[in-house]
Amino acid sequence: MPTLVHIETANLQSIEVLKGPAAMLFGRLEPGGIVNLVVKRPLETPYFSVQEQAGSWGLTQTTVDATGPLTADKTWLYRINLDYDRADSFRDFVKTQDFFAAPTITYHPIEQFKFNLDLQYQNRIFVADGDSAIPAIGNRPANIPISRYLQDPAVTALNPSRLEMGFVGYDWTFDLAKDWSLTNRFGYWDVSYAQRITDYNSVDEVLGLITRGLWDVNAHRQNISTNLDLKGKFETGPVKHDVLIGADYFTQTAHDYGVSNYFDGAPAIPDINMFAPTYSLSGYSKPSVNNTFFPSAQTWRGIYAQDMMSFADDKLHFLVGGRYDWADYGYGSGTNSYAQALGSYDPSTGFGFQNAFDAAFSPRVGAVVQPTPWLSFYGDYSKSFGATNGIQAPGSPPFPPQIGTQWEGGAKAELFDKRLVATVAFYDIIKSNITQTIPGTQLTALAGTVESRGAEFDVSGRIDDNWSLIGSYSFDEARFKTDLDGNQGNRLQDVPLNAGSLWVKYDALGDFRGLSLGGGIRVVGERQGDNANDFQLPAYTLFNGMIMYRLQPNALPWVKNLTAQVNVNNIFNTTYYTTSYDRTSIAPGTPRSVIVSLRAEF
Repeated sequence: MPTLVHIETANLQSIEVLKGPAAMLFGRLEPGGIVNLVVKRPLETPYFSVQEQAGSWGLTQTTVDATGPLTADKTWLYRINLDYDRADSFRDFVKTQDFFAAPTITYHPIEQFKFNLDLQYQNRIFVADGDSAIPAIGNRPANIPISRYLQDPAVTALNPSRLEMGFVGYDWTFDLAKDWSLTNRFGYWDVSYAQRITDYNSVDEVLGLITRGLWDVNAHRQNISTNLDLKGKFETGPVKHDVLIGADYFTQTAHDYGVSNYFDGAPAIPDINMFAPTYSLSGYSKPSVNNTFFPSAQTWRGIYAQDMMSFADDKLHFLVGGRYDWADYGYGSGTNSYAQALGSYDPSTGFGFQNAFDAAFSPRVGAVVQPTPWLSFYGDYSKSFGATNGIQAPGSPPFPPQIGTQWEGGAKAELFDKRLVATVAFYDIIKSNITQTIPGTQLTALAGTVESRGAEFDVSGRIDDNWSLIGSYSFDEARFKTDLDGNQGNRLQDVPLNAGSLWVKYDALGDFRGLSLGGGIRVVGERQGDNANDFQLPAYTLFNGMIMYRLQPNALPWVKNLTAQVNVNNIFNTTYYTTSYDRTSIAPGTPRSVIVSLRAEF
């Protein structure tokens, strides 16, 4: 099943991509680094902003951000972020509506202690789109309009999918002494999800006839995570130590139930012809008796420690660390009830619940050499041990954890008085127990072990007071080392051999101060559409542009800043495809689109 959470960004201060030794500070992680979502925190100075956006296909979005002190002594602070958006789509019948609220309270009674309480609520209503999109014909996506919708709107458009998410969490830090602190984090997520789609069971690539099945399932996820970190600094002779010792815990329970065509009892869905579709907008009603029950559970416990050692006037740094994980996990299936799905496993039917247990040690070592203040070289080795997500076919054993091994080396340069940062990295990553979609279903199966070898180059920052840029290039050869379906040596689906992007921004000064112009290009090479490598997604190039004008502070007496911005994406209206799940489902990219924004800050 696709991810159950559509990540909102209204309450995010920044999104960081952490690679190399920097990523090791974040506990259990995937090879190649992590994406760190930095949440906005309350401010002691009152601030309020409101932004309104309008764009192509009826897009409208309103975002509010308010923060400041709750008490005169600023011991209590607050922040609240609100977002509402709705839009149609370039895809027929597709639409979304989303409401998001994220209040935060900070308690800071003394300098040594700070406590943050975070709440989030999200309610999203949408018509499923990418799960069953455009099929392949031969070795390319079918030559049909990318706007064409081939699911059954009687199921999807008249009965939209829904997501409701609630979150409560906290974090606190107490400074025990100079250079020593204790941090505790806790989070609880409750996600309810109603997903209604019509899978493609089979596709006649000559006649264009598609037979479709039903997936009308409710899902409920409950996650709890917590960790406790002790951080400190000390010296032993000429060596400086920056240490971290901690433990974390994560548990998830999942209850999926509904109606699907994988078992008897699901209603028939009419066939459709991709070349000349006709739609039925009535006649579907969900059966009162469910025939699909997929419970699952997983619990992870981990302990970790690491030491970043620095010496030789901070020109040499060594990181040594690791973590040990214990994982309990299992899943069940049934057609009659949850009692059947949670009961003892019956190998003759494939129904019942199966449990498994694994444990592993994941070492991490890294080194940084900084011969000059502006240039450094690094290398690292790490292993990972993580969950394998997806819904197994009934009767198959629980997916074993994914195990990754990474070697990486590179260099980092800070140029133009550290205004511009450039990095280059070379890596070799091996990851086992990856999964792939079972065609025509929402189920997944083990695919094998993949090795990814390549290089990345990134540059970002300012060249001078007017010009800034962000650029990247990647070469990634990802192939199967071992597999379960005769794909050994094949390229991993959806991974381009070459990809790159460049965004350049000009900020005017003098009489035109406040005016900014931006333009960018993104190039993605050809990708394999599935792991069998029997069809390809074509390479594409996109051009984007932006113009923004910000009034000078206090130009208007009632507002601190007023910013107007226009973004045009895919300027030349290129037809392209972003990803594919299998031969029956290829997701097209968005045509030319325009977004107009107006933001006022008070």
